[in-house]
Amino acid sequence: MKKTYWIVGVLLVLQTLIVVPNASANSRDSKKIGLSIGFLTEPYVGAIGYNLSYNLAHFLRLGVGYASLSGTAADPTTGISADWSLKTFAVDAKGFIFNCNFTPFVNVGFSSLTLTGTPSIGGSSLSFSGSTIYYGGGIDWQTDLGFNLGVEYKTASKNGTSLGLPGFYFGWYF
Repeated sequence: MKKTYWIVGVLLVLQTLIVVPNASANSRDSKKIGLSIGFLTEPYVGAIGYNLSYNLAHFLRLGVGYASLSGTAADPTTGISADWSLKTFAVDAKGFIFNCNFTPFVNVGFSSLTLTGTPSIGGSSLSFSGSTIYYGGGIDWQTDLGFNLGVEYKTASKNGTSLGLPGFYFGWYF
């Protein structure tokens, strides 16, 4: 049964790679709306994020993204723990360098995040909110059938401190 899934998956990938592109337009002109899953940088400072994007033109993509992550941090020596939650919302724009399906890009965006923690003792919740403008670049590939894959590096500086992260994303355009 698993072998059948692998064969179907390989055939779909091959079909995506073999399709002859339309000489008059690239895939960003014909496939405008995309949904993707990003890791670390889509949205910026989000472990796993969900994104909605729109190809405004073959050279410009606008996107919004949301990521949420939560967990518990504990100190085994004192027994004190805290539940925490990180939520990120971002809007950004990617400018594609070449008019082709596989191209480098530059990126600029705005990210807002909220970190909330509740310690096991005291019960009062602590919260931090912040926002930043980030920039970066990478390589994006959007096939004629709509499959999208990208790798990138984004960075932001605030109060003399910089945070740079590599990441990647994949999705589908319709």
